[in-house]
Amino acid sequence: MMFKRLRHLNFVPLWLKKVHSWFNYEGYERLRKRVIAIWSQAAIDDLQNAVAVLVNISQTPSFEVSIPQQKIDQAVRLILRYETIKSPYRPLNFRLALRLGLHAPAIRKRFLWLLGSAVGASFTIIILHWISWFPFDWFPISLLTVAFFIIVCTFKGYKLFPIIRAFATEHEASEHLFYASLADLHKQAKALLSSKRIKTMNQIQTAIHSVGFQQRQAESIYFDKSNELVVNEPKSAAAGNNAITYYPMKKAWERFFNEVFRLKEGTYDVPLHRDLGTTEIYVWDIPSIAFSRWEENLTRIEAYLKKVVFSVYRDFDGIGTVGVEIAKQPLPKEIIFQHMIDLHAATQASESVIVGVNCKGTVAWNYRKIPHGLVAGTTGAGKSTALYSIILQLQRQAHLPVFIDLKGGVSFGFVEDVGYPVATTKEAALQLVKGAVQEVERREKLLKEWGVSPDITVYNEMTGSNLPEIFIVFDEFAQFTDKWQGLDEGMACIKTIAAKGRSNGVHLLIATQRPSQESLGSTDFRSNISFRCIGRMDSQASSQIALGNSAAFERLPSTDYSGLFIVRGTDAPMDSLMKIPYVNDIDFRRLFLGYRNPHEGYAFGSGIQLNKSDQQEVGRNYNDIF
Repeated sequence: MMFKRLRHLNFVPLWLKKVHSWFNYEGYERLRKRVIAIWSQAAIDDLQNAVAVLVNISQTPSFEVSIPQQKIDQAVRLILRYETIKSPYRPLNFRLALRLGLHAPAIRKRFLWLLGSAVGASFTIIILHWISWFPFDWFPISLLTVAFFIIVCTFKGYKLFPIIRAFATEHEASEHLFYASLADLHKQAKALLSSKRIKTMNQIQTAIHSVGFQQRQAESIYFDKSNELVVNEPKSAAAGNNAITYYPMKKAWERFFNEVFRLKEGTYDVPLHRDLGTTEIYVWDIPSIAFSRWEENLTRIEAYLKKVVFSVYRDFDGIGTVGVEIAKQPLPKEIIFQHMIDLHAATQASESVIVGVNCKGTVAWNYRKIPHGLVAGTTGAGKSTALYSIILQLQRQAHLPVFIDLKGGVSFGFVEDVGYPVATTKEAALQLVKGAVQEVERREKLLKEWGVSPDITVYNEMTGSNLPEIFIVFDEFAQFTDKWQGLDEGMACIKTIAAKGRSNGVHLLIATQRPSQESLGSTDFRSNISFRCIGRMDSQASSQIALGNSAAFERLPSTDYSGLFIVRGTDAPMDSLMKIPYVNDIDFRRLFLGYRNPHEGYAFGSGIQLNKSDQQEVGRNYNDIF
């Protein structure tokens, strides 16, 4: 009240009255202009960002788009929102209030009041401390500051937020602002969104469908008389005129059902659609379609929807329902090994390695649960790169990979320089697998004696031993299974390792370009190789041998397939698509040679040695290794 009477006092100088008037002024027009200016700049920034996203997409091939689908959805939503509302209106929130900051006089005064309250509280505490025992620390100062601030603010009240809210709902001013400042920019954005180039991009169509679906869902939400929130669930397409029949990619799904399953629109219910971030899932309830038919037509689903199917789930939301999970955007064109995998961090892992990336993140192979693996792919698929990535991580985890390189040591002959065993002939490979079988038998006896079967990690902890996990890496398994004198004995040893190796820490990691009945042996042997990392196959027969289906031939593209693999036996859904990290031969050698074998000199079984002819051919003495 004292400040209000200040202007009526004649003895107060005029300049002091003007200062007080400026400080106390909360003029309607000043605040109105400031609020609209901030709204305008925010709207311009939003539209400019949306235009930049569309320009970036329009200049990039569809399969190389690296912009997250969430950002594309946001850009399309902004453009469509300004088209619908024709005003830069948005609900009042805390961020907008902060953006006003000291530009609004009411906020500026409250900052000054808070500062004055803190100073006043500090002086009060100092005086009280000087004349009495009152404590002089931060707690009483803070407490008194808050009290002073509340007392001072009660003189004026909090008028700022109601004023801003009133201007936010002033559509006449907002529409004028839109046509004055945003019309040209929005016209440019709409032209980009409607261009032929953008219309062919799956990412844009997904965003438009998603925004439209959310708008229709919002229209189906209402409050009943009891003020309880009610959400209309999707109904049958034949349920009546008021049924909700829209869902994303509706036309593509209708074509698929009509041409593949021979179902007409209206004979099946609208799916339950859920947005899971990087993926979206459609839950269908069509009793007439068996789950096996969904699996058989997975490739066709991808062809009609122009998107990658992440997985198909049986009984996803009740008995008989099928969940089809679809990736929103394609996998990256290339992933650099050094950028994705930290080999220093890999030393902390104890039972798994990262094999690639899918649309939800990294894909890991747990070799304690799934002991044996197969890596296959035609020329150019990236089989060697996938093998390199796994081997580098196993090496840093202080395991013992031993190599069988039947291409004369071209791929892995150099590993001897840091103490790792390598066999480059079939005879040497036979000696190695025979030694591995003896190692399996020796470990079986040790575990049985200590009563800790079937886990060598428990044995190592109880005895203080350091039995390493052994990985027998076949670079080209098909060459080993070609007819030769020791084939039967060698395959018998490999089958023994496949059957008994899990509990004893002896693993098989087989790589081949040509999976066939002859190269991979019997069905029993293949069933023990549960981890599969399969690249592009050049025939349905090869895919059938490698995966048990034709996915590696039909799902993977016939061009630009390098680095794309179908995996099973990992933490990802079975037969899901992933991208492997790329590491070239030079970097692999450099990284591998930077770490010496910590188990150098470890002897398999009873210390079996290579014969002399093998030693002379490879030019190395293996007696100090086996």
